[in-house]
Amino acid sequence: MTATNNQDFSETVKLGAGILFELRAQNVQLIDLRGVKNEADYFLIATCESEAQMQAILNELTKEFKARKLHYVGVEYKEGVRWAIFDAGLDLMVHLFEEEKRNEISFDRLYADGKLMNLDEHDFIREDAKKSGDDNELI
Repeated sequence: MTATNNQDFSETVKLGAGILFELRAQNVQLIDLRGVKNEADYFLIATCESEAQMQAILNELTKEFKARKLHYVGVEYKEGVRWAIFDAGLDLMVHLFEEEKRNEISFDRLYADGKLMNLDEHDFIREDAKKSGDDNELI
């Protein structure tokens, strides 16, 4: 299932998805676990091409959540594991994988009782990111 717009999502989900798309994460999906699991209402899942990209996304999530005074618990990341988690508490957990690890863990199968949505970049890119991109266009 594909999400058609982001208006039904919490601020944390919108912010998290926007950052994933801005920093070029791939295959971004949202699993709605409300009423199904107790870990979090939503899991955002994305594939990263490298650990450097994964670290950049984790840093940006941390920076933006702090700047907006949004609650988050912390980050779980260990070099070489190819899987990292940004934990925003009961509302959201962001899981970042390198492709091989994502296939191995198979979250879509593991959390099949939740509602899986493929997210569209155009619904989540933040306005300030769109504007800064326009400044770099050639004339």
